[in-house]
Amino acid sequence: MFRNLIRPDSNLMVTMSWVTDCIFFSLFWLLGCFLIIPLGGASAALYDATFRTFRKNERHGWIRFFHVLKTNWKAGILPSILYLAVFFGGAYLMIQVWNAAVYEQISWMLFSAAAIIGLLVLGMLNVMFPMMSRFENQTAVLLRNTVLLSLANLPHTLAVGFVSAIGLLLSIRFIFPMFLCPCLCALISSLFIEPMFKPYMNEETDAAE
Repeated sequence: MFRNLIRPDSNLMVTMSWVTDCIFFSLFWLLGCFLIIPLGGASAALYDATFRTFRKNERHGWIRFFHVLKTNWKAGILPSILYLAVFFGGAYLMIQVWNAAVYEQISWMLFSAAAIIGLLVLGMLNVMFPMMSRFENQTAVLLRNTVLLSLANLPHTLAVGFVSAIGLLLSIRFIFPMFLCPCLCALISSLFIEPMFKPYMNEETDAAE
């Protein structure tokens, strides 16, 4: 019985492998965030490696992670700067709107509208790097396509923003989720992002992927 449990294809070993991959992908991504410059490449690598490992059942996802990171880290510099500027600017504005709502300077309905817009923007930001991992575009084209694709799929974009917001709040409130949330958020987000990509993936691209 014990021999069956430690077989590479046993449910126990597969689960342990998935948990290990989830932790290491998240740690690699966090390292990219701390270094700031590889943020875009690390985010693209996180999404690609997570999608291939957990939804395509491909092995050695960490090799794919570093391959995508190496391929995209230069192209991701300008998008990373834009991401950080919009993210922190948006976070500051949301804090101000929250405080205004708490002190009854604005209505909670107005705050709710601002929160929906914030989720939409956060969703767009978190669609940008998966798109980088899947399509080769110049920065300006990447930004334009991200906005157009996100607006054309508003429910999916809002869902991605919501998933990202929950993962961010959990990571800020607690420490342990920080080592799992990046990969888990990428995995859950892929359920909404991949249908957005599918109409633009021809058979040749699917075969290559």
